Amino acid sequence: MSMKAMLIKKYGNPDEFYLGNTNKPTIKEDEILIKVYGSSVNPVDTSIRKGYLKSFVRLKLPAILGVDASGEVVEAGKSVRKFKVGDKVYAFMGISNNGGYGEFISIPETFAAKIPDNLDVTEAGVVPGVGMTAYEAFTIHAPVKIGMKVLIIGATGGVGTYAIQIAKYLGAEVTAVCRSEKVNLARLLGADYVVDYKSQNILSTKERYDVVLNCVRGIGFGKIKSLLKSGGKSIVIAGSPLELPFIKLSNLFSSKKTIPFFVKTDGTILERLSQLIQAGHVKPVIDKIYSWKELSEAHICVERGGVTGKIGISVD
Repeated sequence: MSMKAMLIKKYGNPDEFYLGNTNKPTIKEDEILIKVYGSSVNPVDTSIRKGYLKSFVRLKLPAILGVDASGEVVEAGKSVRKFKVGDKVYAFMGISNNGGYGEFISIPETFAAKIPDNLDVTEAGVVPGVGMTAYEAFTIHAPVKIGMKVLIIGATGGVGTYAIQIAKYLGAEVTAVCRSEKVNLARLLGADYVVDYKSQNILSTKERYDVVLNCVRGIGFGKIKSLLKSGGKSIVIAGSPLELPFIKLSNLFSSKKTIPFFVKTDGTILERLSQLIQAGHVKPVIDKIYSWKELSEAHICVERGGVTGKIGISVD
């Protein structure tokens, strides 16, 4: 059987996307088949489309991109225990899998979590990748405790908007760095202090932090490390792979640690985040939801920068 999907035949610009037919996925015993209602556009999606990650992500062209998906379970494998047909679920598929821009997607049940009751099934497509990144950063890689000082650079983007809320829930004193027109949003999300990067260079502050989360490109890890207290940790999600050997070497000789990571395709992490959303402690921030056929425009918007929260995709 076939299905419709937004595809690319080759790596390149956003206008490479086209609506076409492709094979509907089948499922293995431990997988679920999801009718997709929502997805998103992440910076990593644009990098995959351009071919920047070809050394790490081997796509079989024509390919369906999209690392996030939300929708309804329409089929479950024989060994699936967590989900049943009709369940509303969402998942982060990982950069090697993709598929969120198609009508259907098959994934291991371990990738998925049930969508909280207070989230619309389409809007839920913006949550998994960025929400899990912030949650994993502050609970696994640099666990945030009550009273810690946390700095978030790029605080009103996709990951940052979740990071502010999660850090506050965990009891931290949060300083958010963003552009001037988004200062009020950062405060509304819970930031105790907000730095407008257009008028103040955060790197010149004398304040020191227990945890720094850097969500923007172009700031070297050494400069970020200078903002840490002794024993502090900086989380890098937008760094260059070329920095990795230097980060490892630097970590050997300093109590201040730099931690680069890619979020896991782990449904248990998403379940824990979902509990915070269900309880009202965390809310998605959505800049705009584009229709399926506006995918090229949505990618252009993300590449242009300045997005508040996330760009969603309605798969219809």
